[in-house]
Amino acid sequence: MKTVILMVASYFVNFILLSVYSPFAMLVFGPFLDPATLQQLNDNPGYSYWLMSFLILVPGLLMQLSPFQRLMIFFSGYKPAKGEYRAILEQALQPIIARGGLEGEKFHLYVNPDKSINACALGDNNIVVNEPMFRYFTVDELSGVLAHEMGHLQKGHTWKLLLLWGMTLANRVAFWCYRMVLMIITVLQFIPFIGWVLGFFALIMNFFLQIGNWVLTYPLILFNRYCARQDEYAADDYACHIGLGPELYEGLAKIDDMYHNPRLSFFGRMLSDHPATDERLQRIREYVEEHRTM
Repeated sequence: MKTVILMVASYFVNFILLSVYSPFAMLVFGPFLDPATLQQLNDNPGYSYWLMSFLILVPGLLMQLSPFQRLMIFFSGYKPAKGEYRAILEQALQPIIARGGLEGEKFHLYVNPDKSINACALGDNNIVVNEPMFRYFTVDELSGVLAHEMGHLQKGHTWKLLLLWGMTLANRVAFWCYRMVLMIITVLQFIPFIGWVLGFFALIMNFFLQIGNWVLTYPLILFNRYCARQDEYAADDYACHIGLGPELYEGLAKIDDMYHNPRLSFFGRMLSDHPATDERLQRIREYVEEHRTM
């Protein structure tokens, strides 16, 4: 139910924002469009509404397809795991596949050259591990971390994230056009009188647009982050359920020791897409202890 509410709210927020910023996109792209098309958009508001819905929904749906996920992976700089890295990942995945009943499924393994300690799951059975984890984590600890990422894949969290990302694509382009228009006005404001009028207009316009953007998006961001934290707990539960809770505990504890994550304030916790690591460790420890005595 939370996912449905999140998707519907995201659609309406993106639709409203695209309605606001689309005139700036037309200023940038309008000269390249056929005049008949522009006239049709102007004469038929309903057509414009269908077009905006298309621009919001279609990119999110396309991101569910493997070719578009591969493009995203390529442009993110992730490299296919080869040699020793691939051997380590396959070894770490063996207990997950065996205990999760995932024999026969194909997983696409990638290495992220980024120097942070992290791993992620993406789209259709894509698993990405940052390079330093191969140096600092044992195979058992990697199994625990990957069991968590497998939880995201098996519970459908990754398709939801790609859908939400795709739904914001048109708005990101429209907002870029808005910034381009503001930059042009900034250059023109050095023209006497006309530039001052344009600058004042841009200042007022930017103020109201930023307020409107904040009012619309901030509640959605808070709800999205809440859902993301629940997904993290669910992925932890998956790892524990297949019997890799102790390995996940050791992996998370090592990450916590390496980063020395400070306790977040109330608002910091509300804006975080991950629960506090100490809370996750406590839940995992309680699960493991409870099932050890059964």
